[in-house]
Formats: sequence, structure tokens, C-alpha cells
Amino acid sequence: MPTADFGSLEWDTYAFAFGHRLVTLRKARGLSQEEVAERSGLHRNAVSNLERAVSNSKSGLANPELSTVYRLARALEVPPVYLIPGANTRILDRAAEQESNELLSDLERQLRDLINGERPDVESASRETDWIIDRG
Repeated sequence: MPTADFGSLEWDTYAFAFGHRLVTLRKARGLSQEEVAERSGLHRNAVSNLERAVSNSKSGLANPELSTVYRLARALEVPPVYLIPGANTRILDRAAEQESNELLSDLERQLRDLINGERPDVESASRETDWIIDRG
């Protein structure tokens, strides 16, 4: 739902997409929230809140600072782009990967493949999540 704080951007879809990516990458690395917190210099509650897309702000939605994204990426040993929904595409009002469970599953599979050093299967990936892969 668009708000005055985020204009027409449906931030909740991006916040939830970021959280989903964070938890998927954390689990793929076999790390607990506490371990990610220690590695990133964040409190475990901050990691938990980001994964659940919640905050104590007026909107109630997580809205991580850029430095937090980079600290988490370093802790997870991934490029920051793996955490940021829509990073290589024109930003839509809604995060595309939040449109269906199929898109979320495609994203999870691609992230796990990338973590394991495998090149994701681009042919089977949904168009909306292809952005993760550099086809060059």
C-alpha cells in the first residue's frame, strides 16, 4: 500500500524481499542470527527485525541503512546486490519477487546456487529474478 513516506513505492514488498533474501543467504551459509550479528557488528535483534521486515519506526517497516546492507553482505560473504531486491532492474512500485511463491522459490534456488559457487540455471529461472545472474 503506497504511503506518504514512500510515495507510490510499495516499500513493504521490498522490505519483505530484503528480509527473505537475508534469511535465505544466512541459512545457505549455515549461520545463526547471532553469528551474522557478531560478524556484522549488529545486534541479533536487528538481524531478526530485518529478516521479519519490522522496525520501531513510524511505518513499522524495516528500512536498513546502506552501511547495514554492506555490513551484512560482508558477514555473509556475498556481494551487496544479493541482498537488494531489484538492484539490477528499473524499480517498480512492488518488488517483483514478491508476486508469487514461484518467484520466491526461483530466487532462493539462485541464491543457494550462487553461495555454493554454481552458476544458476538461467533457463529455468523466472524472468523477474534473472537479474541476479550476470549473463555477460
